[in-house]
Amino acid sequence: MTDTRKPLSRRVVDTLTRIELGFAGVMLLVILVLVFTQAAQRYTPFEGIAWTGEISRFGLAWMTFSVAGVLITLRGHIALEVVDTLPAPRLIRTVQVLSLLIVAVIAIGLTMEAWGLVQTQGALRSPVLGMSMALVYLPVLSGMVSTVIRSLVAAWMIAKHGPIMPTVDQTPAIVKDPS
Repeated sequence: MTDTRKPLSRRVVDTLTRIELGFAGVMLLVILVLVFTQAAQRYTPFEGIAWTGEISRFGLAWMTFSVAGVLITLRGHIALEVVDTLPAPRLIRTVQVLSLLIVAVIAIGLTMEAWGLVQTQGALRSPVLGMSMALVYLPVLSGMVSTVIRSLVAAWMIAKHGPIMPTVDQTPAIVKDPS
């Protein structure tokens, strides 16, 4: 009997990916509900709820940065796919590794900035809710840490095992007119 379970590292990555995507999904739903609430408030005689706009803006930043690392794992990030079509696997491997290392360096810079904001912005409060601005930057920090780790691991895996090639031909099929 063969063991069909995934290795522990793959299960950890899958779990973290699900958590990050779940958080992003919740943020998208929150943004949707709050924007609809803001639109509905314009047509009611009642005073509007001021915090809906603030949470919507924070939610957009949280959603964007929290799933940045997931894009690396799912190959949903910007990639040089033109290079993937070349018949030179060594060149493709080099370009993929270098591009992931560049992403990691940029994400390290963004991580350092987010960490600096978490440390220094605690005294500031958001205008409507009075929420500590350090809390606003925590999802950004976690997303950038995830991006650094995922891009370094992906670069290592490509350097060790070879380039990731596209699985499906992305070119549109030419359909002939039957008439």
